[in-house]
Amino acid sequence: MLSDDPNDILLRAGKITEAQLAAAQAVCRATGKPLAEVLAELNYVSSEEMAQLLAEHLKLPFFELGEGFRLESEEVHLIPEAVARRYCMIPVKKDKFATVTLVMQNPLDLEAVDAARSLTRLEVHKAVSTGDRIQSVIDKFYREEAHIERNLQDIVDLEAGDVGKGLDPGLNQADQLRVLVNDVPVVRFVKLLLLQAVRDRASDIHFEPGEKDETVRIRVDGNLRIVTPPPPSLYQGVVARIKILAGMDIAERRLPLDGRFRYCVHDRVIDVRVSSLPEVFGEKMVLRILDRAATVGSLEDVGFEEETLIRFKRILKLPHGIVLLTGPTGSGKTTTLYGALRFMKSPEKNIQTVEDPVEYLVSGVNQMLIRPKIGLDFASALRAILRQDPDIIMIGEIRDAETAQIAMRASLTGHLVLSTLHTNDATSAFCRLRDIGVESYLIASTMKLVIAQRLVRVICPKCSRDVAPSPEAVAIARAFFPDADSWRFRNGTGCKECAHTGYFGRQAILEFLEVTDSIRELIAGGGNEHAFRQKAIDMGMETLLANGLRKVRAGLTTVEEVLSVCPVPDGMDCRGV
Repeated sequence: MLSDDPNDILLRAGKITEAQLAAAQAVCRATGKPLAEVLAELNYVSSEEMAQLLAEHLKLPFFELGEGFRLESEEVHLIPEAVARRYCMIPVKKDKFATVTLVMQNPLDLEAVDAARSLTRLEVHKAVSTGDRIQSVIDKFYREEAHIERNLQDIVDLEAGDVGKGLDPGLNQADQLRVLVNDVPVVRFVKLLLLQAVRDRASDIHFEPGEKDETVRIRVDGNLRIVTPPPPSLYQGVVARIKILAGMDIAERRLPLDGRFRYCVHDRVIDVRVSSLPEVFGEKMVLRILDRAATVGSLEDVGFEEETLIRFKRILKLPHGIVLLTGPTGSGKTTTLYGALRFMKSPEKNIQTVEDPVEYLVSGVNQMLIRPKIGLDFASALRAILRQDPDIIMIGEIRDAETAQIAMRASLTGHLVLSTLHTNDATSAFCRLRDIGVESYLIASTMKLVIAQRLVRVICPKCSRDVAPSPEAVAIARAFFPDADSWRFRNGTGCKECAHTGYFGRQAILEFLEVTDSIRELIAGGGNEHAFRQKAIDMGMETLLANGLRKVRAGLTTVEEVLSVCPVPDGMDCRGV
């Protein structure tokens, strides 16, 4: 006689045959995998069909547990993660009648029900879902950072008088702060905010004091957004705790200070650079988040078109010369250089870097951190590493004539040198090098490639949709691409995945200027910036704006996003008429 066992229910419904069940059970015995997983792998029946059939037979609700589903903090705390995983179940509902609903893969598991009843001390109701979706919910919500916003708000809701309640009024301000920094709410707030920054892929955290309220913002994909601030009573304690972590003087609030510290998130070491600045209403602090263990992306991930990528890789194989990445702070120059190092590294090459700071660790590359306070700057570090028999040298940034001249003389003696420079576009690099004191003949004889770079936000793939463009957007695109009227313009509507911004992640737009003989003649002849730019465009260089619009055509970003980093040139007609 067939029972209520899930396997018998499948047989009774005609979903599988006895032979298929026997074959699946044999695989289970051999592999130790659950029967439901084996049946799905053998394509006998899907896990969703099994769960729905079980729910229907037992007259229980079926929970889909889709992307919009979430567990509240109080529900997570009802059953420990180890128990939830062991029995593949989650508590999803607790009401005023002291009941809890368990969503289970196997609602006939009496041991699991007894465990839940014992832990919750509540009446248990049952529901059904698939094992993989239940495990996905556990992965997503049984983590400390899954409830960051709620926990931060809990701290903010504390009564002001509860913070620093036991402070000795006889202590001076510095000693009071040293006591306050160890208060539990202060410690938890700093910890949770750092967790939130890593979870949300933030590059910076800003603490900004105001006359009445404080503001905390994080920078994600290049844009700042407000997050939960500490209550006024905690602000000084939070700032002081960060200063202590960073090795800064908490008693000094009149001068700008710098420091750094490390912390761990799920076995990842995160470096944090801290800068404080005295403002009218208190200390403003900015924390730069550096995940040195993050995976270095490949050049394909940066945003190069196929033809440009082939040209770049060809230049990276040259035995000597200078390759420069230009652009403002935060334009992804260093990330592109790391991608180049990853492409070039091999057992036959000695690659040496000198950086401030070391943002990523690259296996197979020798990386050096400068320390200006003890006299180890870019120029002195560069002189030292030239005695280390390098083949390829990466300099974090060319800041002065001495560093530039050493780099260029190194390229003349058989080294390939990669570095960055702060200019607005590719052709400005030559004039900038001249301005800091580098001779024109050195620039002309060593430069191989200049790439100007900006970062644009990429449309969130989860909520991307077609939109009707404005006449102005079409007119701008048509100025570079005559077929712009036939493009499919897209944007993001905003969803949970992208924090309702419509964008998720960033990609580079580029000006790629290969230094040819005609460009070298202009450099040696003392040409001006306009002459360089006109010559480069005549030779086929695609401008930043044109390259950004190419990304729009591919449906990766929006015209508005491109224009936010690449203004329309003077004189261009953008009226769309």
